[in-house]
Amino acid sequence: MSSYRFPLWVLGSIVVLPPLVISSYLSLPYYKASQQELEPYKPTYTVLSLPTLDTEKLPLRATELSLSRLKEPTKKKNSIEEFRGIPNSKDKDDIDNITAEQNQEPLDIDNLDLSGLSPELAARFESILNEPSEVEERYENGSAKYGDSPYVELDKKGAQFSGQLPPLNFQTHNYTSKPSRRWVKVNGKEVNLGGHISNGITLLEINPRNVVIDFKGQKIEIPALYEWKG
Repeated sequence: MSSYRFPLWVLGSIVVLPPLVISSYLSLPYYKASQQELEPYKPTYTVLSLPTLDTEKLPLRATELSLSRLKEPTKKKNSIEEFRGIPNSKDKDDIDNITAEQNQEPLDIDNLDLSGLSPELAARFESILNEPSEVEERYENGSAKYGDSPYVELDKKGAQFSGQLPPLNFQTHNYTSKPSRRWVKVNGKEVNLGGHISNGITLLEINPRNVVIDFKGQKIEIPALYEWKG
């Protein structure tokens, strides 16, 4: 009895194909999964149409107002009435107001109460109101009443009086338009014009920014609220 032999390729196929088929079957799900992971992501989007807006024009009131102002005729500065010297109604009212103010009683500057102000402010206020009369008064009285001897400014040339002129501490300076109401407080004592501060020292003048004293025949000008150490 002769034996039949299969070809070698058949035997090889029988041996190799079953494991290959089984491995392919087992690896098929992994292959599909890997293919799904490798596929690029494709985003989806929807195109929406823009809404239509209905707009209305606002009334141009500001523009119309400006145009109306431009259209208004400008008032002529040199009208016939002004050229003839005839005042209009507004000017008449202004003239009447000015006339009424002029007819009022004049302000009594002499009776103004300046006690509530500081000495410096009161002196400045009075000097502004009465500066011309003050200059004239000082010129006339200074040359006629006290002679032509010069004034010595104590704050600038006080070295010559050191050790001779006693200490002077001017604490309050009250200057008014009326000379009779002017006074200063020096060394704790109130002194009026013509009064004696101490023996040999006479108060000659009280001006808005300074005072003048007489010391042994020498007129000395001292700034307001000045303190002389002696």
